[in-house]
Amino acid sequence: MMSRFRSRSAFTLIELLVVIAIIAILIGLLLPAVQKVREAAARMQCGNNIKQLALAAHNYESAYGTLPPGFNSTSYIGTLAYLLPYIEQENIYRLIPNELLVVPATGGVWYGNTPTYAAAQYRVKTFQCPSDMSDNQSPTVGVFAYFTTDAGGVSGAYFGGNAPLGRTNYSFSAGSLGDVTGFYGTWKGPFTSNSKTSIVGVNDGSSNTVFLGEMLGGAETGARDFVSCWIGTGALPTAWGTISPAQWYSFGSKHTGIVQFGWGDGSVRSMRKIGAATDWFSTRWYAQMAASGMIDGNVVNYDQIGGYRLLYSHNAQFGLSVLPEGDRRSVGFLGQVFPALAALRA
Repeated sequence: MMSRFRSRSAFTLIELLVVIAIIAILIGLLLPAVQKVREAAARMQCGNNIKQLALAAHNYESAYGTLPPGFNSTSYIGTLAYLLPYIEQENIYRLIPNELLVVPATGGVWYGNTPTYAAAQYRVKTFQCPSDMSDNQSPTVGVFAYFTTDAGGVSGAYFGGNAPLGRTNYSFSAGSLGDVTGFYGTWKGPFTSNSKTSIVGVNDGSSNTVFLGEMLGGAETGARDFVSCWIGTGALPTAWGTISPAQWYSFGSKHTGIVQFGWGDGSVRSMRKIGAATDWFSTRWYAQMAASGMIDGNVVNYDQIGGYRLLYSHNAQFGLSVLPEGDRRSVGFLGQVFPALAALRA
């Protein structure tokens, strides 16, 4: 007896193309959802980092009676270095000689001290926003050795190229333009050059005062021109607001539409990004200045700055200096443009 077999036909080309098209559509629908979930997780981790740093500042104040300085003007060490023991990084902190941490420092600048330069190369996860990860950026111009808010603007110096230093995405707040008199002095912040501010000295109340926020240390869009090392990152001014694209002298982030800030009570709130130009003296600008000042006596209007609480051409001056080739100890001033950018050499 003969058995009969029926041959099974394969997919036709049209059927195969239909299946491929369906898979492509499903992937196209899925990817944006995955990216949104990933960004939400990164934003939450970033907020947690900010909260940990705000609480670390409180722990420092409990130990020493004052908040850490916004910047040490003789060693060029910024606020984050003082918080290392309070974020479980005391092993790095112990590499920095005490004479560089006292105010005023007596041991020269940090990048002229070999153990401190070695300490500055450590990467600290708490100092990094997952949405940017400046440790993984290769800047086209350089890495800031330090910057700080001084009288009337922001100044600093950088190492040219991709210097092997640990970076940061966070800076403490100097208020509008730091420790100045006159109009902008109305909104002096808790962290200024050589500051020794106590919690009691935050007259507006810790829940009404910004302690720190996100920053990129360079341009927000396009190839990154600068990043900033954590050891020399001083306090930033808030006068330029949350401009977008952010610049090296302003607070900013890679989050969509917002920049996150830590307040003196340990809470984390966001502020809306604005356009590329600062909206000088607008209602929103004044509200943001009130948030960053500690003695202005104003209650923060969160509706104006777009802040929500998370669960867990102005005559400005900029100056950047250059370190001469092969010399980490002396800094030479090269001149000024708007803003001024010059190079440091390791």
